[in-house]
Amino acid sequence: MTQIFAYTVTLGCVTILLSLCRVVYNRIHYITQRNARGCGVIKKYRGYDPILGLDFVLAMKSALNEHRWLPWQKEIFAAQNSKTFEANFFGSRMIYSSESENVKAMSTSHWKEFGLQPIRYDNGVAQPFAGPDTSTEFLFGESLNSLTHPEKAEVAWAMVEVMRGIRVRLQMSKLLFLHHDKKWLDAVALVHRFIDNHIETTFEQLDERKVEQKDSKSSSEEERTDLLWDMAKQLPDKLALRSQILAVFVPSNDTTSIHIANIFFALARHPHAWAKCREEILALRSAPLTFEVLRGLKYVNWVLNETHRLYPNGIQMKGDIVHCNRYLMHRDPDTWGEDAEEFRPERWEEIRPLWRFVPFGGGPRICPAHILVATEAAYVLVRFVQRFKDIEARDEKPYTAVMRIGPSNLNGVKIGLVAN
Repeated sequence: MTQIFAYTVTLGCVTILLSLCRVVYNRIHYITQRNARGCGVIKKYRGYDPILGLDFVLAMKSALNEHRWLPWQKEIFAAQNSKTFEANFFGSRMIYSSESENVKAMSTSHWKEFGLQPIRYDNGVAQPFAGPDTSTEFLFGESLNSLTHPEKAEVAWAMVEVMRGIRVRLQMSKLLFLHHDKKWLDAVALVHRFIDNHIETTFEQLDERKVEQKDSKSSSEEERTDLLWDMAKQLPDKLALRSQILAVFVPSNDTTSIHIANIFFALARHPHAWAKCREEILALRSAPLTFEVLRGLKYVNWVLNETHRLYPNGIQMKGDIVHCNRYLMHRDPDTWGEDAEEFRPERWEEIRPLWRFVPFGGGPRICPAHILVATEAAYVLVRFVQRFKDIEARDEKPYTAVMRIGPSNLNGVKIGLVAN
């Protein structure tokens, strides 16, 4: 018994000693690399717990639970009096930055030095489809029709829960294994079943098509042209195919709808902007709404950019986790002026923010659907303006961000529209 106790104590002491040696080595290596590259010192968040940073973690959790995530970020950056700082998150070094040069480094000049999840490089199956040329096709070859058939909206509501849970899981970082959220897991299982049903149907149809081709029979049905159909031909592994489809389905499910909702939230509170949109759009008369026409609507695109701006999405060593804060970068008075918190589309007439405005990222890591999102949002706005002469807000509550993949309004978007 005594020997076991002595062995346990010795093992514990050795573990602690090795951990301390690792910390000292990493610190010396960091200082050496920083000096060699001529980098400055990143300001540190001074909390009550220097070992695990529990005070910082609990403050973050409280902000998420109370829907104060965006204001809390503003407060925490202001307290540091710096656009970049580091914090201890359960023993991991987190780098938080709202500096555009850091975004540029991660997206272009040093993008290969920042790690990325393997799914992005796994087998390249999704890459040919992740662009506007084919994203206009239906993902599964049919619409959910949840607006005309509310009973089919179960998967849509499940996706809302999935998005909420993803945000929490992103914040948990290395301690994700301690997090258990049954409601989120149930929602994920429902979405998986939804995707799996489409995959099973697709493979059955592919098998039928192969039999017809073998028997030299021509199919009576037209060839499907949706994303899943083409991907299933290249990727027979159903589990891998589901992962690749989800990589497209998850972001496309939320981002565009939230963006459009935020547009109408802002326009309902700024009737002059609605009037200017209407003036520009009505000048089109009966012109078809082609991609070129939508991209050429100057004021409409100012509105889209201004909405993205207000409601988005030092040296770092290997193992550091870097968060680039576009919310603060897009509201920085140094770039946008003293009225940076205000919705004013006219600011886009003169300003050229370059890397200080990156709602979709940039460089090799830019969101592949960025043109699709802008085109869809512009199309919806144009159609609404053509049919309704006025818009008004039906609630006076301020924008309260609920964090999913991006911020959406806790109170929804309650507006009234006046027909022509």
